[in-house]
Formats: sequence, C-alpha cells, structure tokens
Amino acid sequence: MKIRTLRFGELEVAESDIIFMDEGLLGFPGLHKYAIIADPDQAPFIWLQAVEEPDLAFVVVDPFLFFPGYQLALKPQELQTVGLETIEQAVILTIVVIPLNPMDITTNLRGPLIINPENNKARQLVLIDDRYHTKHLLLRDIPPELAGKPDEAVGE
Repeated sequence: MKIRTLRFGELEVAESDIIFMDEGLLGFPGLHKYAIIADPDQAPFIWLQAVEEPDLAFVVVDPFLFFPGYQLALKPQELQTVGLETIEQAVILTIVVIPLNPMDITTNLRGPLIINPENNKARQLVLIDDRYHTKHLLLRDIPPELAGKPDEAVGE
C-alpha cells in the first residue's frame, strides 16, 4: 500500500508491515496504524509514521541500546493485549524528543511501546516505576542502575 508522509513523501509499505494499536498512542487515540521507517544513515534512531496522518511521525529508539539495565515488569494481561506470552518476544521502542542541543535528547522510558513482531499488534504502556521518567537523557548522565545489564545493576 502507498502511504503519504510529510517527511518522506509517498512510500510503499506492505500491508503486512503496518503496526496496529487498538488504543493508539497517548494523546493520539484516534490513530491506530503506523509504519516503521528505518534509514541506516539515522541509526539507531528510526521513525514511527502515522499511516492515517501524513504530518505525524515520531522518532523512536530501542531503549536497551542506551539503558541496558532497563527492565519492564509487565502483567500477563498487558502482554496478552498484543498476543504475547513473554516480554522477550516483544520489540520494545521508546519515543525520543530531539531538541536543538543534541546532548539534550531524551526518551520516554515511562511510556514504552511493546510490539508483537509476529502479528504487528502494539500498545503503549504507562509504567508505574519511579526509576523511569518521560524524559531520560540519552547521551549523558545515565543513572548507574540503567547503565548495566539487569544482572549487573547496582545493588544486585
């Protein structure tokens, strides 16, 4: 299928690659279909493009690249809403905000996206975990508990 985008013009995307969010993203409950647009020149950042709204696209990233100690404690019913049994089956992305100063780039670890790559169903979660905020700096001052892998975390 062809989708129109403000940033990338018209793109050809296989319908089987469209990600569907029953509830939409926070603040955008009426938009349910998204396409992931990856440009190797912009890695590790990728785009989450709204299919129904050409002007709306979000920069997203795999949070584990920057925060290996990031942990998601999810209830089984949260996973089941997208057809997953375990979190290890999911693709996890977080939304990024890129201000004028690149050192101030942040990501929302409190509201991750979980995507089932088998059926392309996705959901944005709101974590109730005081370690995570909506604006974690990506390129500086990474808290020690998020810097290492979970088994290397401080205090364990």
